[in-house]
Amino acid sequence: MIRWINRRVKDNLWSIALLLPVLIPLAVFWIYPMIRTFHISFTDWNYISPAYNYVQWDNYKDFFTDDFFAKVLRNTFVFTVFTVFPPIAIGLYVAVKLNKIKSLRTFFVASVFSAWMTPTVVVSMVWISIFDKDTGIVNRIMSLLGSEPVAWLAGENTAMAVVIIVTVWKYLGLSILLLTSSLAKLDPEVEKANDLDGGRGLRKLLRITLPAIAPILVFLFILFTLDSLKAYDQIYILTQGGPAGATSTILYYFYVLAFEWYETGPAAALAILFLGLCLFISALNYVVSRLLFRK
Repeated sequence: MIRWINRRVKDNLWSIALLLPVLIPLAVFWIYPMIRTFHISFTDWNYISPAYNYVQWDNYKDFFTDDFFAKVLRNTFVFTVFTVFPPIAIGLYVAVKLNKIKSLRTFFVASVFSAWMTPTVVVSMVWISIFDKDTGIVNRIMSLLGSEPVAWLAGENTAMAVVIIVTVWKYLGLSILLLTSSLAKLDPEVEKANDLDGGRGLRKLLRITLPAIAPILVFLFILFTLDSLKAYDQIYILTQGGPAGATSTILYYFYVLAFEWYETGPAAALAILFLGLCLFISALNYVVSRLLFRK
């Protein structure tokens, strides 16, 4: 018995030794910073002074009574909803149409996918020129149609729409690529049998297409949701969170608190709340995935 226990201990120690090259960087660059952030969230540290005071839960309480934070939450919700579902729906529609043609399909998919591969900063700079009030092509077209030019990036009602359009355009490339590849792998015999049975149009979509590509749809939903929640680059380049906070999301608000206002304590509290939100959404996605794909 003692010999068996000693063998088990040696095996465990050897396993831990093999994992150390991975565990040490994980502890240094992820676990410790998380613990340190949680500690700072209970202080009023300003990032510059070495001295700080403990404020207990005040940083967290202040967010729930802050009107601007409520606005940021609404912006985050709107931005996430309108940058997750449209690229998946449009991507599915385009993929279904592309699946019916053979010529130039690969070229079209590769061209669209380049949007996903292009850095967000570059994409945002291009779209700034498109929506520019004086020289942008959108306002030029509107002028030809007899409409007045619109300050797209300076209007509270239009700035968020522009940020959403840019993000959806970027996501479309990956959505079309993955969905086109999934549809191309469908069994043609099953489709023919369904067509003979009268299953066309919406019926075919619900009975054949969606169940077959459900794993890809869930993957895209999770990926786009988490990516939208942590969106920063396009917001900073296009609007800097304005006008009047109309495009500020949780992550952008964190940047402003930490690196513009130097309110590191509240920023750390916001980071913890944001982590909790991401964990909740990830857990929800996991539960939904288990329910959809359980046998």
